[in-house]
Amino acid sequence: MGRRTQTKLLIFILLLGILTQSGWSEPLPNFGLKEKEARTFFKRGLAYYNKGEFAAARENFVRSLSIKPDFVHPKFFLSEAYYLSGDWQESLSELEQLESSNKLDLINKNRLDALRYRLGGGNRKDNLEYYKSIFGDDLRRFRFRNPSDLAVDEEGYLYVVSFDTANVVKFDANGFPIENFKGSFGRNLEGPVGISIRGKSIFVADYAGDKIYEFDTRGSYVNRFGSTGKDPGSFHGPAGLYFTKEGFLYVSDMGNNRIQKLSRTGEPLQEIGVGILKQPAGIKVNNRGEIFVADRGNKRLVVFDHEGNFLKEINNPSFKRPRNLSIRDNKVVVADETAGLFIYDSVSKTWSSFDNFKDSKNTVRNFDQAFSVTFDYTGSMFVADFNRHRIESFSPKGQLSSNLDLIVERTISSDYPDVSLVLHAKDRHGIPVKAIPRDSFRIYEMDNLSPLIGLTDMKKYNNRVSVSIVAENSQIVSESYATIEKAIRPFLSEIRADDKIQLLRSGRDTQTAYPFGKSMYDILKALRSFVPEEESQIGKSLQRGITDLLDSLGPRAIVAIVSGKDSKAAFTQFSPTKIIRFAVAHDIPIYFLCLGENGESVSVYKEIAEKTGGKFLTIPSGGTEKNLRSWIDSKKDRRYLLSFKSRINPQGMDVYVPVVVEAIFRNSNGKAETGFFTP
Repeated sequence: MGRRTQTKLLIFILLLGILTQSGWSEPLPNFGLKEKEARTFFKRGLAYYNKGEFAAARENFVRSLSIKPDFVHPKFFLSEAYYLSGDWQESLSELEQLESSNKLDLINKNRLDALRYRLGGGNRKDNLEYYKSIFGDDLRRFRFRNPSDLAVDEEGYLYVVSFDTANVVKFDANGFPIENFKGSFGRNLEGPVGISIRGKSIFVADYAGDKIYEFDTRGSYVNRFGSTGKDPGSFHGPAGLYFTKEGFLYVSDMGNNRIQKLSRTGEPLQEIGVGILKQPAGIKVNNRGEIFVADRGNKRLVVFDHEGNFLKEINNPSFKRPRNLSIRDNKVVVADETAGLFIYDSVSKTWSSFDNFKDSKNTVRNFDQAFSVTFDYTGSMFVADFNRHRIESFSPKGQLSSNLDLIVERTISSDYPDVSLVLHAKDRHGIPVKAIPRDSFRIYEMDNLSPLIGLTDMKKYNNRVSVSIVAENSQIVSESYATIEKAIRPFLSEIRADDKIQLLRSGRDTQTAYPFGKSMYDILKALRSFVPEEESQIGKSLQRGITDLLDSLGPRAIVAIVSGKDSKAAFTQFSPTKIIRFAVAHDIPIYFLCLGENGESVSVYKEIAEKTGGKFLTIPSGGTEKNLRSWIDSKKDRRYLLSFKSRINPQGMDVYVPVVVEAIFRNSNGKAETGFFTP
């Protein structure tokens, strides 16, 4: 054998070893004469799995394994089918069996670890560790200098406002710049220092220009207002602002020592803090409507109520020039230009500091001039260091040291060779990861990289909702129709053209009282025509409602109308734990409208609502139910739809094609296995 041939063979062996260690999915094994039926059942089970019919999928995977017990593929998909139908313990058991037989590759080892962590109730309160620095001078056409404020939108994109370069730079989830905007022709920012984002609206306080600018999240100019002066609606150095969910703007008018409350179009509504504040800067509003202001000139925080009345001051002897703040849970994090970061616990009324940190080279560093601080949905913290022209970012320790948990919910190969994957991407706590950029995905087909031809993150579907209304078919519910109609009518009256709502009658069996549609009157008519039964298997009906939503795109939810009274049959077939896990696996919240709060089942319903991200309301509830539509709208569909063109030529044969999808999010990455049969 020649040296060149030996070298090629060695390289091949090394590559084979790397692929094996990486855990790439494998083609099907060889089947003996008596084992070919195992392949048939596996193929049938996979077809059911990709249609979301997990019970039928599990049955066929089990039959395949009964014929060929060492067949790894149905074992893996059986585990995934258990997980996606809410049987997490059974899913864990299947993976542990593969582990004990040394047939668990690295991809499935990560799935096993993630599942163990979820079942163990992992803690999200990880300490923050340094993640990376974003240097404004290194970004060329996205260059920024003197970053003055930060904000994160609901999709997870970071926005950096910079004073010297008078621009706003937008970064993706992995910290790469994607947009740079300054205004429009003849209406450019002069020296911005504040930003606030809600929905698709971005408001920027232009300190140097004494104006407020509005952009959309693509950076397109929308509007501007304001002028230099002391009159209402005029400014002398607007240094911070906050856009509330009610549509009001609170602006820190630093030079005029006041806060101005404005409409979103700039109409002056109220002056706050006159005679109290000196050089007010950063401003935030908490979920109770209380207004927190960094009172820079007086070296303190000041808190007003939602009507602008002074409530209290919060002092720290270490404050020198408090510039901005961020509110997260029960903590207020303050960026002081001179003294650094401070954290105030509003429960214990105690302070702590974030004096310094170790970077990736283990060098101890501090902040030169901390101008702003904000957090994203993962708990990661971003700090604008004004003098050093950079952003320091910190992430929870567990997030940096763990893999993403990826699950392919289904593979769509009906248009072969065009293939699509519906993918869940979550952190180890089960929280969906938002806005992973296209170039952070990889698809491998039979170990070969396949170009990604399409990525959809469901944004275009998030303006519609799909809801299963599950109504308990009991005498109490029937007699309370007037109360129920009053509670559900605000939601039904907001049905849009692309929405779809169904009504399920929950008695001894679950029946479709109104199939998916959008007629409020037909839904109310069907609800009014219920003939009460003695028992309601509400657990079975919730399971059916979730199942019926699996094919839907966009926000999905269950709305359960219940009496709260105990029913022996309520959860005999499907336990509350299984319902919770089934809903959580598919990110479907459950909302309860309950006739009273003293029934035996109330505590169970409250637990289901809390753990699925829904809400429990007693009706009548004083008008709170009118928020049901906005609550459901806010639960965006965070799945990804990835498309690629298969390069496998089956030459007329029925071939199983193993697929691996990989995603990268900050310091974490994840892989998931799936596969399909060629037509």
